[in-house]
Amino acid sequence: LSSWSEVTRSIRRFASIYGCPSLSWDDVKILRDLTKLPILLKGILHPKDALNAVALGVEGLIVSNHGGRQVDGAIGALDVLPGVVGAVDGKIPVLFDSGIRTGADILKALCLGANAVLIGRPYVYGLAIAGEVGVRDVIRNLAAEFDLTMGLAGCQSVSKLDSTFLAFDTPSTGPF
Repeated sequence: LSSWSEVTRSIRRFASIYGCPSLSWDDVKILRDLTKLPILLKGILHPKDALNAVALGVEGLIVSNHGGRQVDGAIGALDVLPGVVGAVDGKIPVLFDSGIRTGADILKALCLGANAVLIGRPYVYGLAIAGEVGVRDVIRNLAAEFDLTMGLAGCQSVSKLDSTFLAFDTPSTGPF
């Protein structure tokens, strides 16, 4: 950009496209009324918001603080995941999208109740380095790391994952 007016114009353009502070729960209701397509609502960080989303008929939630980039110092998405999962009580799937970089990250999110995880940046890195093959390699590597992590944790099935794989009350308790 060659001038401050171009910088200002670029910032205004970004702000008009990216964020809309006037959005509200009424907009989710309007969207639900306009389509029969499944709606996954991303950015849920509080159990009350999860309950509002369920009441409005969304088909799934994505727990995410958008990498904390938009609100520096935002609460960690992994910290709020159990509360959101508990609030929806299995009524709709809860996905997790925040900092998944390794198989251990996947295991932690699933142990805390996520039904699945999303992999934001890693696939983009693979795409930038090697195109489609790079994306495939990233997904295969994450799956292999997850499989290894499950084995090292002594878990043979994703359905058996729970918070006991993350911490023990005493050395004699846990999944073993």
